[in-house]
Amino acid sequence: MAEPMTNAVITSKDNRYVKLARSLAVKKQREAAGLFLAEGINNVREALQSAFEPAFLLFDAERANEPRIAELLRLARAKSCPAYAVAGSVLQSVSPAETSQGLLLAVKLPRISSADFAKQAAGRSIALLDGLQDPGNVGTILRTAWAAGLSGVLLVNGCADAFAPKVVRAAMGALYHLPVLACANETAEELLAELKLPLWAADAGGENFRRVSAGSSVCWLLGREAAGPSFYWRERAAKTVAIPMQPGVDSLNVAVAAGILFFSGVEEER
Repeated sequence: MAEPMTNAVITSKDNRYVKLARSLAVKKQREAAGLFLAEGINNVREALQSAFEPAFLLFDAERANEPRIAELLRLARAKSCPAYAVAGSVLQSVSPAETSQGLLLAVKLPRISSADFAKQAAGRSIALLDGLQDPGNVGTILRTAWAAGLSGVLLVNGCADAFAPKVVRAAMGALYHLPVLACANETAEELLAELKLPLWAADAGGENFRRVSAGSSVCWLLGREAAGPSFYWRERAAKTVAIPMQPGVDSLNVAVAAGILFFSGVEEER
């Protein structure tokens, strides 16, 4: 796959790189190929500037001279990443976004073990996402965790895949900066014990989070909006906290709630 950058424009939707990129919309195919897609100017830049290994880049041939795209083509060349010019209509047929920004980067999936996660996440708060299936919410929470200084995110009980195109897009580069591990409940529980992190569950029936202080790093538990955390994790929570709201408001969007909770501990941890 390590072919040089070429000026020949790919015009067929059956081209092998185009077909491979299209297949990465499906989790099974991502796992088989060991690749995921980064789409758009900012995501591609973050990926190329990270320690992640790019596999190949597809770009809109008619937009190659646009300054931001030309910059990323230079970055790709510097990392020995093959780049292929593609007809705009072909690229749009692959792009997970409604309107392509002119770039699609195939990136090698990271292989993070529980030991890797424990090493990278030690010393700061993390988040545990329990059964969150909306990719936009999962991606936004990853971005928020990165912004708030959390050191990792665990995904359990059928969460949306962290490397699905919509999650990658919503995460806006967070995946390149903090470890994300999808694992079984038992593995996550072992990691919390190893990291010595108390589990704080977010739930409407909990104590006002403003009246309690973690005093140190915690693991924030976030469950589905409708049902909250699963029973498995509820019974393991050291504390259950809630965000106070006006009467009549049942709940917040889980990504919004995550932002409020994550940033509540920023000053203490820094």
